[in-house]
Amino acid sequence: MAAIRPAPVLGVLVLLALPLFATDAYLRHLLVLWMLFALMALSLNIILGYLGELSFGHAAFFGLGAYASAMATVYGGMPFAVGLLAAGLSAAVTGAVIGWIALRIKGPQFAIMTLAFGAILHSVFVNWVDVTNGPLGITRIPPPDLPVPGVDFGAAVPYYYLVVAFVLGAAWLSRAIRASRTGRAFAALRGNDALAASIGIDVFAHKLIGFSLATAVVGVAGSLYAHYLKIITPDLFTLPYMAAMVIMVIIGGKGTIVGPILGAALYVGLLEVLRASGSMRMFVFAALLTLCVIFLPGGLASLWPRLVARFGGRAAPGSAR
Repeated sequence: MAAIRPAPVLGVLVLLALPLFATDAYLRHLLVLWMLFALMALSLNIILGYLGELSFGHAAFFGLGAYASAMATVYGGMPFAVGLLAAGLSAAVTGAVIGWIALRIKGPQFAIMTLAFGAILHSVFVNWVDVTNGPLGITRIPPPDLPVPGVDFGAAVPYYYLVVAFVLGAAWLSRAIRASRTGRAFAALRGNDALAASIGIDVFAHKLIGFSLATAVVGVAGSLYAHYLKIITPDLFTLPYMAAMVIMVIIGGKGTIVGPILGAALYVGLLEVLRASGSMRMFVFAALLTLCVIFLPGGLASLWPRLVARFGGRAAPGSAR
């Protein structure tokens, strides 16, 4: 029986206790956004951190999940659970199709192809006015109608706990993948896919599995995002959302579990602090990303092990994870 590590348990307790100290309504709103962005970052981390591939089209699957869920509930009158399922499945199936084509290509060409897919999907959702309502998007998206007595998921605190449940589920999934045989195959092909193929690992199949899984998770994140904000537009498919995910994963610590969650916290916090600066925010994020790549390649998740190793002896194995 595996020993229970105190750090993850403490982290979960902190997440559960945060709304108790957030008396301001806007602060609670920011907590929900943090968890939504954390879920997005955890999904991209499977591609960027585990597979070692840079996808510029991840926001397209986020937007696809949001629209699938919104159309199922607003147009089809379906319950939230059906919309959530539609979001995950539509993103996963589309991800499998795109991955089947794009993952045969390596390096910058793969990133460019995923970027092109995002641009195409954005154009489709802008111009397919009869279905998507074009640039105006979809409004009046209902909050989750989950059968929990006495709980209004239209309020920020219940919604926060709902999203936390999905974040913890994604974190558990990430840990399970890493500890599995598939995760070890991911690590091998991330290091050298030619060498991985030489020892019998099906590189393409494993990449396709990871890519499809990541798109399913971000599709679910899109559904949760849509039902929280209650309005979505084709802007969800654009580069700012994609850039946000990359920033959160790299600054937080790619390949780790806690890293994307920390990166999301920093990103949401800086968005608020720099709100008055307008477009200058992206300059700040770009500078921060550059500094992180140069001086802190392991991201925020590597800070604690570094401090422990320097001032308190050798860090415990896997403490950054």
